[in-house]
Amino acid sequence: MLSAAMLGRSVQEIDTPALLVRHHILETNIRRLQAAADAAGLQVRPHIKAHKTPQIAHLQVRAGAVGVTCAKIGEAEVMADAGIEDIFIANQIVGEIKLRRLSALARRVPRLSTAVDSLECARGLSEAFSTAGLDLEVLVEVDTGAGRCGVAPGGLVELARQVAEMPGLSFVGLMAYAALAYQAGGPREQAAAAAQEGETMAALAADLRDAGLPVSRVSGGSTPTGLHYKAGCGLTEIRSGTYCLYDHNQIDLGTTTRNDVAATILTQVISVPAADRAICDAGTKSLDQQVSQVTEGYGWTRGEPRLQVAKINDEHGYLRIAELPRKPRVGARFEIIPPRICTALNLYDLMYVIDKDDRIMDVWPIAARGKNV
Repeated sequence: MLSAAMLGRSVQEIDTPALLVRHHILETNIRRLQAAADAAGLQVRPHIKAHKTPQIAHLQVRAGAVGVTCAKIGEAEVMADAGIEDIFIANQIVGEIKLRRLSALARRVPRLSTAVDSLECARGLSEAFSTAGLDLEVLVEVDTGAGRCGVAPGGLVELARQVAEMPGLSFVGLMAYAALAYQAGGPREQAAAAAQEGETMAALAADLRDAGLPVSRVSGGSTPTGLHYKAGCGLTEIRSGTYCLYDHNQIDLGTTTRNDVAATILTQVISVPAADRAICDAGTKSLDQQVSQVTEGYGWTRGEPRLQVAKINDEHGYLRIAELPRKPRVGARFEIIPPRICTALNLYDLMYVIDKDDRIMDVWPIAARGKNV
């Protein structure tokens, strides 16, 4: 946590590379999505993989989120330690070691739920929880086009029927990952993607209800579509994650602008060996690798959109400077907007929380960092 000596100091006194989060932008982003969800009658269960930080999770809950979504048991354990009382693990939990941990977690959390997409996965959960005398809420994951996990739509009803009959499990609904939203560019296409997602999920939920199965949760959502759902869209909750911090991937998708990006990587130039390049101290250990073709390169500076990190090695970032009218000098400091914050943030132990005047407000440990199991 922040020492008294650091409180109120300038960003210029932070050593590089470092992860910065502007508190006022973070809060604005959280409130904006919550307000949009409230207007649409949707619950927000944000995905914490984007921030991995209990303090941000509590900001989301205080703003109105019903709980959080995690990808890993390790992340969920951190959130439970921090007092989060409603945790959804939107992933398949498989194997005796993980099942023991999940059962232990269920004894600590007032409300815990997870996903299944096969009988094998469901049977493991059923055996573990019925043996322990516990009950676990389960959503069946359906593949609506992501091509990742999820039962095919045609197999949803039969799988859900069998899951609902298993001891130790309470079938509560269905979930999907709206990956196709990442092919939508700009608000109009994102709104259309949100509507299509809702229609698809509503039809699948109707199939389940027609089969006599209870459906209380229809879980979907993404950051690109997060602000575009309408009342009666067909979902009951959204799991948007990146919206609280944003990144350059979301800028390229037309989801947001540079002004709404809360998280940046502070770096400084350590060498200017040629007229076409400068070298900063943020490389692969400080900036995330490119994860899609949406965003070219590995980051853009916050104040100078033309200054791009074109290449990264372990300790070095290559800044493309040939076209800049003023070349950066050794010691110059920049804030880089990373392509994808979820992976960049996982490289840091802590984030410096700063105010509107670029003064340090606090330092928050990224407590779920590296919780990959």
